[in-house]
Amino acid sequence: MKKGLPLREMVPTPRMNYSFIFPSMLILLVIMGYYFFRPRLPIRLNRAFLAILVIDICTEILEVASFRLNETWTEHAPELLWVINVLYYIFTFIRSYMFFIFTVSVLDAKTLLWSKLRVFAPIVYIPCVLVALSTPWTHWLFRIEEGFHSGPFLWILYACGCSYIAFSTIGILRHIKELSAHEIISLLAIQAVLLAGNLARFLLPTFLVMNTFCLMAIVVIFISFLNPDLYLSERGHVYNLPAFHALLGECWQRKRSCRVLGFTIQNYNEHREIFGGKQMDDALIGINKYLSETFPHLSSFYLRGGSYAMVGQNHPDLSEIRQKLSERFTGSWKAGAGELRLGISFVEADMDVLNCPSDRLVNTLMISLDELSRVAEPDASRSLMDSIEEINRKLDIRRCLEKALDNDTLEVFLQPLMDSRTGKRIAAEALVRLRDDNGNLIRPDLFISMAEQEGYIVRLGEQVLAKVCRFIRDNDIESIGIHWINVNLSPVQFMSRDVPSRFAEILKEYGVDERMIHLEITEQSMIDFSLLRDQITGLHKNGFEFSLDDYGSGYSNLSRVRQYPFTNIKIDMEVVWSYCREKDVLLPALVDGFKKMNLSITAEGIETEEMAGAMKEINCDYLQGYYFSQPVPMDEFIAQTTLVNKAG
Repeated sequence: MKKGLPLREMVPTPRMNYSFIFPSMLILLVIMGYYFFRPRLPIRLNRAFLAILVIDICTEILEVASFRLNETWTEHAPELLWVINVLYYIFTFIRSYMFFIFTVSVLDAKTLLWSKLRVFAPIVYIPCVLVALSTPWTHWLFRIEEGFHSGPFLWILYACGCSYIAFSTIGILRHIKELSAHEIISLLAIQAVLLAGNLARFLLPTFLVMNTFCLMAIVVIFISFLNPDLYLSERGHVYNLPAFHALLGECWQRKRSCRVLGFTIQNYNEHREIFGGKQMDDALIGINKYLSETFPHLSSFYLRGGSYAMVGQNHPDLSEIRQKLSERFTGSWKAGAGELRLGISFVEADMDVLNCPSDRLVNTLMISLDELSRVAEPDASRSLMDSIEEINRKLDIRRCLEKALDNDTLEVFLQPLMDSRTGKRIAAEALVRLRDDNGNLIRPDLFISMAEQEGYIVRLGEQVLAKVCRFIRDNDIESIGIHWINVNLSPVQFMSRDVPSRFAEILKEYGVDERMIHLEITEQSMIDFSLLRDQITGLHKNGFEFSLDDYGSGYSNLSRVRQYPFTNIKIDMEVVWSYCREKDVLLPALVDGFKKMNLSITAEGIETEEMAGAMKEINCDYLQGYYFSQPVPMDEFIAQTTLVNKAG
């Protein structure tokens, strides 16, 4: 204590408790070290997190320095106290702002950002910084007069932090339905931790506890959103598919130039089966390491199934990169104790030229790579521009299919089966239809094959059966002469073991008698005989009858047909047309053979009166084709059938 000082100068400054700050700084340094030495995706979330790390460590250093200087103020020049304390408050305001910016970045990455949040950002931050800068003259936050003294506007320290917490919470709640549960919980947890930190700082002014709560928020961010391992391929060195989505999404959203070179290992699945998963994984690890070391200026991604993508944001020379890759793949890759030689195919894309959303670009690229993976031509290549229309059409069909399945808006058309003896309609075949966004019908072969490939066919088949059952329940079809409706079973759908039980449940739900539903299966379904026998036996026990569709287009014969409880054989239209062009004894003999097995016969593809007469002459029981009617909506089918059968 110095002599001659006024009494108020001799009052000791309260001692601060530093027990929380140093462990927090050590943990923060560990996170920073781990974060810096792992690959980081060049996206806004990473930049915002990096800014939080740097600003938080600067704030902690300034906080310790300012409070230590304030405690020993007699040993330092007043100017130093002014500068350090002003910087501490400015960085504290910036830290609150950066946590808010991170929340904005999460919402922005999902294109959910509420535009007014951008307006709110500077409303609090800029005035607070100006107050801090003016404090040496206004003394609003503090004053240095014989030590450190709080100013009348110190409350804005808490107001700034709480305001940004409130703005962040509003943005989260505004889009709570669009965010995943994980994102909601993580973002709200960050706000709760920061709010608790502000409260603790207010209640415990002599403890440096706010930094501990900020560290907790950083840990939540790191674990939930930005752990580098979340975006790394499991085989190391390169990024994964979610990272590819994130980077292209930001490039598209922020209108950044971006060029993509994709390549895929030709016949990857066959290689994996022949050489084994362990050897192929060793080769992939070698490829990943080569990409990361040879092209550090590009972001490299392992997508799936031997497919890669490389992204450059500064107009990289893709031809040069492609040449290097081709040259390297002429050599071999170490795989365990041996070596593998692998061929690759390329796909190039420029987001500026394609001008399509990132999700569509990713899907288009994946489809192109999947198709090229089955091409054995050395260095085969494709520009996405060449196939963008075809692939976009496929993506549109898939989107329409998913939408129709989710909303149960698939349509069922009916095509009549005619009794060849009476000329009246006796039954119908149910045919599924899908419309695009303009209400136009999509070709069935396009969306049905897609449903089989994409795993939608079971849902599709069940919805079709349900609609047919509802139609039978709501209309007295027997009164107009219709005795049953044929429903098609896809070969892929037939692979599902629970088909018998699910179909029985649907019929029970609508109160429809099994005799009103005949199931059609194609010859393709007869390849797996044991499964076919089990499925048909299960469905037959439930009362369903079966028709074998498109007979003559596959490999079945009379002996195989006899092994299953079919009641009807539908002759493929190509066989019918061939007979009508040049009559022979084969088809009549075939029909006669089926007749002796007590099977009824349906002739498909009837387009003229002469064809109908020819099929009637060889004793076909039922006739189906455009000559009688194209497939029509259910309401139209009722009206037509009423008139036709009444007239007959």
